[in-house]
Amino acid sequence: MEIKTKKLHPDSQLPQMMREGDAAMDFYAYKDYLIESGVKVVVETGVAIAIPRGYWGNVRDRSGLAGKHNIHTMAGVMDSNYRGEVQIVMINLGKEEYQIKKGDRICQMIISRHEDLEVMEVDELDETNRGDSRFASSGY
Repeated sequence: MEIKTKKLHPDSQLPQMMREGDAAMDFYAYKDYLIESGVKVVVETGVAIAIPRGYWGNVRDRSGLAGKHNIHTMAGVMDSNYRGEVQIVMINLGKEEYQIKKGDRICQMIISRHEDLEVMEVDELDETNRGDSRFASSGY
């Protein structure tokens, strides 16, 4: 599948797959950011992408940022009809501030197929083996 990408600035970096077989493409920060402990920022990538209809972008953490520095991505759905700049909401869940430098890989995005949905109101829902059991209903 081809994903059309557009640089919004001449020195932006296009997203890329790092190795053959990777499931996600990496996105890069367009400028420097200092993320204080407990603070969230919106990180600009300087690029826009065209996700084909019937697909969506699932924005995910980079494992090294999450595992080593407690940097987490938020608001991870990119719809196929969006054509603006890819901006990534990130939060520092660690105790130390974290510096993002221009050109750092900040997140990854998986492109997945989805079905168009129609919400339909009903009086009853079908029964399942879980029913209405909530969080941790199957144990830890």
